Amino acid sequence: MGFNCYIDESGDEGINTGGTRWFILGALIVPEHLDLQTSRMVPRTKAAIGKAENWTLRWSDVRSHDKKLRICQELLTEGWAFSCVVADKEHPVIRNAPGLRNKWALYFYSTRFLLERLSWYARDHAGQKASLIFEHRRNMDYDEMKEYLQLLRNRDPPTEMAWANIDWKDFDVVTKGKSRLLQGADCLCGALSDALDWSPLGFVEPRYILSLGERFYRRGANLTSYGLKFLHANRQTLNDLRTEYEWLQKI
Repeated sequence: MGFNCYIDESGDEGINTGGTRWFILGALIVPEHLDLQTSRMVPRTKAAIGKAENWTLRWSDVRSHDKKLRICQELLTEGWAFSCVVADKEHPVIRNAPGLRNKWALYFYSTRFLLERLSWYARDHAGQKASLIFEHRRNMDYDEMKEYLQLLRNRDPPTEMAWANIDWKDFDVVTKGKSRLLQGADCLCGALSDALDWSPLGFVEPRYILSLGERFYRRGANLTSYGLKFLHANRQTLNDLRTEYEWLQKI
């Protein structure tokens, strides 16, 4: 018994490159024995918004507000949890970290913190193990990612990873078109992006992620250390974010 964790992202990793403010790396967490059943929510979602089953569901390809609300509604028909790591690339902690400008550095760094939380989630649920399924990214060197994880495993002092509860050596890499649940993870990351990235006219859209908010990984009332981890955050930063984004006070 264990959990399958489908990992996707929203936004880009470039710092001071004119891209998105936020980089989001998130995992849709599914009990292994319910994987097939849970995956059926994705073709139901496509049917609900008038798309064929062989169409790849990507949040960014859905423009209609009503259809996005319906996607969220359909995703909630099955049992899953969500954990994500979020980087504000305009924050000085991220913007001024020279190491994060290296190729894949922000992605790898985000992966570290996400995998910590996935390992805790599995440990919290009867000491089970998390299996990892990454969305395939062109030009990503996954052997280098394994080397990075090995360095973390050997680190002194150690990271906070519950290593016994995560299958970090044998992760899978799959294209989104071949995995229904990676398409689900795409929608979760996209819904969070809509709540964080201000439009040119000064609006964000939090209704999607608020509707999904009950599925974030929490310990008690603690969300921001578990299911919604801001990489740069301390207590003051979190207070500033709650002022900028009123929905963070509600989720």
